[in-house]
Amino acid sequence: MKSKKVSTTFTVLSMAAGMFLTPASAYAEPLASGQETVVDSSDVSTDDSVSEKTDSDSGASETPEKPEDSSSDTSKEPEEKDDSEDPAPTEPDVTPSVTPSVTPSVTPSVTPAPEPSKAPTPDASISETKPKADSESTKKDANSSSTSTKDADPSSDNAAEAAAVEDWSQTINYENYIGKKDLRAGFARVDKVYAYAKVNTRLNVRESAFTKSRIVGTLSPKALCYVISDSDQKWVYIESGDVRGFVKSNYLQQGKTALTYVSRTGEDNMELAEQVIDPEENEAFSYKKETVYDVTNSSGEGIITFAKQFVGNSYVWGGNSLTNGIDCSHFVWQILTRCGAYDGEYTTSYGWRSLGEEVKSLADAKAGDVVCYDGHVALYDGNGKIVEALNEDQGIVDTRKVDSDTILTIRRFTSNDEIGDTNAEKIWNYLRMHGFSKEGTAGIMGNIANEASTDLDPTLLESGSVKKSGLTGTQYTALVDAGSISREEVIHSSSLGIYSGGRYGYGLCGFTDPEIKSYLCKYTIDKGKSLGSISGQLDSLIAYLEKHNPSLLERLKTSDSVEDAATAFLREYEKCKDLDREEIERVSAAKQIYEVFQEYQSPVE
Repeated sequence: MKSKKVSTTFTVLSMAAGMFLTPASAYAEPLASGQETVVDSSDVSTDDSVSEKTDSDSGASETPEKPEDSSSDTSKEPEEKDDSEDPAPTEPDVTPSVTPSVTPSVTPSVTPAPEPSKAPTPDASISETKPKADSESTKKDANSSSTSTKDADPSSDNAAEAAAVEDWSQTINYENYIGKKDLRAGFARVDKVYAYAKVNTRLNVRESAFTKSRIVGTLSPKALCYVISDSDQKWVYIESGDVRGFVKSNYLQQGKTALTYVSRTGEDNMELAEQVIDPEENEAFSYKKETVYDVTNSSGEGIITFAKQFVGNSYVWGGNSLTNGIDCSHFVWQILTRCGAYDGEYTTSYGWRSLGEEVKSLADAKAGDVVCYDGHVALYDGNGKIVEALNEDQGIVDTRKVDSDTILTIRRFTSNDEIGDTNAEKIWNYLRMHGFSKEGTAGIMGNIANEASTDLDPTLLESGSVKKSGLTGTQYTALVDAGSISREEVIHSSSLGIYSGGRYGYGLCGFTDPEIKSYLCKYTIDKGKSLGSISGQLDSLIAYLEKHNPSLLERLKTSDSVEDAATAFLREYEKCKDLDREEIERVSAAKQIYEVFQEYQSPVE
């Protein structure tokens, strides 16, 4: 493939580990209602910055209240309190006049980038399509002091080139392209059940249901939370922002009173929990796989993760409850519906046979696929077994092999092949899901970084085509997707000049050869995907290697050396000019990518 370089310094961001808020100090549990509110100094930080909120910083106009109790017996233990008899707190007649500070985002904030003046971001339409020759001349100019004597000393030529490669590699920092772990992978969204903190200090959210367990977050007076589970227990499992854990029920206002207050005040005007422990370190985070927040969990792994939490529950013929009894077809319907992979009406095991996209064979099956048998239906776990509502004796199980019975057809409903917040994450997750080792994945991505710029742009069009057609890669992709540029024009040269045909490169791997581009079209245009689809382009790459270089494909999947993988992909697939120089740059990029992704917790692994 033709190689394209970017000679401009790219913006550098901090590692993903720094994206989460720094844990704050712990607060004391409020005392039982009816008692004097006293903070135990052994459970509270001495830092003034985390002292009790005043009226001005709580975001509410009224004075925070003490927990109330309908009983006059103040010696009664708070754990024994009957919530059903707990009188509602006195509510303000109007919505609080002071709007609290901005509600914490569900996603932890990203460390801001350095100032543009320190690390300018290039114009995509210019730098990303800049010819290689220009890029190389820029590097040579930048290193003119080290190359001025090359005629006199031939050995300096190699030194200058090595210096240029080193300078180029230092402009890349792939931390920019990695976000945080998908903490709610496998979760299902549920209806909101409102509650709020019924305290006048702060209510601690605990990692488990006892007072000595670790504090994972805190709720200020009347801060909003959502009841996820155990609403009738002494400890209620709640969610608020990215804080999930247990609070004592007698300090939590639930029911109609909470609904009325939240409806009148407005969710956006109420504070959420303050995080103390990072969600990924909070063992309570996955206590229940339900959330009130938007989730993208229709990936195959997400579906299976969600389905397996119901293993052990009862089978009931005709039943439709994941907890109290369900049959096989309702089980599949409930899981796919709640994970967002299917939005149709319920159907029987027979009906599932004609829905979704047909999977050609068991060898092509992925996690989350629906496996149809005679009178039965189940979910494939991706590892040779199925998750199913089997029968009354065994209930919901995940131990049987997928081929225990005769398979009639396999259907796919998971359309989200691109998992991640950035192009780098999507490519990494996709290749890992398709069986590539971490080293092989990094080797491929090191090459992609040289073909499609360091932001791994799947719509990048080589500069020669940009100059000839006057179209940017984004414009070209949009015209192909709209049908204004035909499939044949994508594959072959066009007399109109609006094309990336011939030997001009396009996409993640700088696809150029007409035969390779026919694969690209087969897995994008022909499947109704965008030509710039990451999953479509990688599907076409894998299909091409399966047909034309299966040994390379196998080596990339099993490689335990980043350098070997990057070099093999370059020399056996890319085959670009100046291989020795390209190898240095691509191996350097691949190693950087590999190191950065050691810190990445992939939702598909």
